[in-house]
Amino acid sequence: MATVTQDRTRKLGTAVDYLHRYPRICAHIIAESLGYATPGVAATILKDAHEGKENWCEWIFSCYDRDPRRAVSSAIRGRKAHHGYMASYELALSIVRHQLDTGRRPDLASWF
Repeated sequence: MATVTQDRTRKLGTAVDYLHRYPRICAHIIAESLGYATPGVAATILKDAHEGKENWCEWIFSCYDRDPRRAVSSAIRGRKAHHGYMASYELALSIVRHQLDTGRRPDLASWF
């Protein structure tokens, strides 16, 4: 895994780059989605928000009218409430770190 210094100098081109650079924000997106988003989906949502693109995942489409910026903003603003069943930031972060460390990702959703 790259060090923090290397992560900050790495160009952000792919969702995986966003996952490496912003694992905590991705974990908050997972918690905000109540586990619907996998680490890869969360990173794609963050990437699309940063690039000003629409996101067509079902959660973003249904709850945020394809606007990933609203979802990311909501995840960051609500970060202090990300605890407990289905909204656990700690569990979401452990799933993100597991994917970063092993390359293995959840197939369906983060809590399954």
